[in-house]
Amino acid sequence: MRTPAPSHDNGDHADVARDHDTPPVLVVAHRGASGVAPENTVAAIRAAAREGADFAEVDVVLTRDGVPVLFHDNTLVRTTDVATVFPDRAPWQPGDFTLAELRRLDAGSWFADSFAGERIPTLAEALAALDEYGIGLWAELKGANRHPDFVPAVAEVLRNTPGGWLTAPDRHRRFVATSFYFDPLAKFAAEIDHAVPLGGIVESVPGDETLQQVGGWMDYFIPNFRRLRPGDLVRIRAAGMRPAFWCPNHPAAVASLAAQGATAVIQNYPGVARAVLDGQPAFPAQTVVVERVEDATTNGSAEAADSGRYAILRNLTAEPVDLGGWYVRDDPGVRLPIGPGVTIPARGTLEVHAGPGQVGGHDGREDGRKDGPVRHFAEPSGPGFARGRNSVALHRPDGVVVDVAVDEPTA
Repeated sequence: MRTPAPSHDNGDHADVARDHDTPPVLVVAHRGASGVAPENTVAAIRAAAREGADFAEVDVVLTRDGVPVLFHDNTLVRTTDVATVFPDRAPWQPGDFTLAELRRLDAGSWFADSFAGERIPTLAEALAALDEYGIGLWAELKGANRHPDFVPAVAEVLRNTPGGWLTAPDRHRRFVATSFYFDPLAKFAAEIDHAVPLGGIVESVPGDETLQQVGGWMDYFIPNFRRLRPGDLVRIRAAGMRPAFWCPNHPAAVASLAAQGATAVIQNYPGVARAVLDGQPAFPAQTVVVERVEDATTNGSAEAADSGRYAILRNLTAEPVDLGGWYVRDDPGVRLPIGPGVTIPARGTLEVHAGPGQVGGHDGREDGRKDGPVRHFAEPSGPGFARGRNSVALHRPDGVVVDVAVDEPTA
């Protein structure tokens, strides 16, 4: 791995940090505000700004004709209608399609009908939106190891798009470039003459030797917060880097990381993180919450086996609450809608399963039993609800997030 020069003019990470007039902990909206809008779209960038994010984190890849666009997955299937529009183009990798072909895809309906027609944006369009809404670019160079022309293509867009992304005096506060792949990140740093801060993304924090090596040229070090071990955050700081973490969606995780000295949290619900960091309630006036997420036990029942993981909701009030139109959504976005007329008992619980069973409707016991927990079987928007064990959020019909739960709520 090459070791480029530090990305700041004076080479002093601490001085640069003192020069920043940014909040003590930066709120970075993961793939935009991906908990409330379809990821890596202009709608998600707009929502990130509305919820008080400092940056929108987006994933950059190249189209077949060499245009940088925003997209995360290795295939287009999960978040677009590509299998319908181009049924004969499996495995539907984004780099196999031209920009004109990607323009034909709907990148919003998978998330909610209200986002129908949202398109995959180019990097240039994303930069224009970020500039318009007044938040920074936190770019993951996802395609850097896949395409030999990736680095010059992205640099060209950054140079030619209005906003001074590589030249403005405040560029260090507006643009951070990151990647899991350190060699391509070093190549990008050289291409842009080390103009902006750099961040290395990892699953877990490596040993001190590696940290000291990358600390000579990286500004941020960005591990998965779930893999954080005692002393890791201090070791990152000792190597001269600023610790940032993905993806602490639960308010308790945000608060814990901030107390330990994190400089940025990258998560799906920037409004939640902003409230926590501002000392405000993350979810004011809660009536119903996600108590926990459970694995279904089969007990020989095909119904239970097919249901997979499920969310248990708890009514905190002394009155029944009509949950018709509410929904739970996991990370990365599988949605379980709660049907009309479904009521959660006073102080009681409601299990929300991803079908089968009696999908929709409500007769007091969704599965027709006379005793046991109240269950609702919902038609999921996709497979594998909560399989990733990241987080599950509860939304009102208007989309407002009223609670977020994870399997391990503290960092």
